Amino acid sequence: MRVRHIFRFSAVMTLWVFGFVFFSAVAASEGSLSADGEKRLAEFTYDELLSRNMPAELAFLPNAISNISMPGNRAGIWALDALDAVRYGLRVDLIHDQRYDDTICTLAALNCLQEYFERYGEWDMAIAAYLHSPAVLNACLQSGDSTLLLHTLTLSDLSRMEKGAPLLSIEEFSTLDFDQPVSLEAITHLTGISASDFSKANPIFRSDPLVPLEGYGLRFPVEIANNIEVDSLYAVTERLVAAREAEVLKKQKQAEEERKQTSIIYTVKYGDTLSEIALKYRVRVSDLKKWNKLRSDFIRERQKLIIYK
Repeated sequence: MRVRHIFRFSAVMTLWVFGFVFFSAVAASEGSLSADGEKRLAEFTYDELLSRNMPAELAFLPNAISNISMPGNRAGIWALDALDAVRYGLRVDLIHDQRYDDTICTLAALNCLQEYFERYGEWDMAIAAYLHSPAVLNACLQSGDSTLLLHTLTLSDLSRMEKGAPLLSIEEFSTLDFDQPVSLEAITHLTGISASDFSKANPIFRSDPLVPLEGYGLRFPVEIANNIEVDSLYAVTERLVAAREAEVLKKQKQAEEERKQTSIIYTVKYGDTLSEIALKYRVRVSDLKKWNKLRSDFIRERQKLIIYK
């Protein structure tokens, strides 16, 4: 079996040369790879396929699926579903998304494809399950509807991937390690790089400020990285955070002053209830309780209540 894959390697190496255009395109759009990283990922993917005894043509699946619509919350060069990513140990949340780590995403995608092959016994079926979900594939198989299989990608399609496209140029990147939150505004202010360009180069980080994640740094074009210190990013971030907190506090005080100017003091009369008072002044009972720090609906005669109009 290994001999068969070694033979297949010679057949697909030409495709690999042109297949690098895919990794170039992904790097340009996702900012995940440098020129050297592109080559390393291609070699890594093929080595993984060979070691797992998986078809070499699967290396071109990311290129093929980049042009089709797929269901679910998918991301990364393999369009990996969020639930599958988490199932294989990747971190996917509002702060970080490891599907944009091309190496880790590749491993998870190959694990997923391998699992589906073991389940269905055919690579074309495994690809269909990966693209459309096992639930959809199972429903088609149970109903006898072959429409899905007739219109999904197969190994034969991957082996006929269009070739000859020109190689794209890849911008060189350098990585700065950081161990405390960094504001996106601080990054754009100090480097001149746009927020969109930075996000494309660092898609793993999803929050602002950016929260450190072990094993990942901030990627900048080399000429920018050579002229910036991470301590400067920390300092500007701290100033921006302090300024924002001061602005929020200022607005809160202004709002409180405005509320005081439009408030009245109501003296509770015998027989009054909070609901009746709220209805009279067109406010909510919950607001009355919040404004007056009441823990229950109980009020007493001659009690003073603040009511904001």
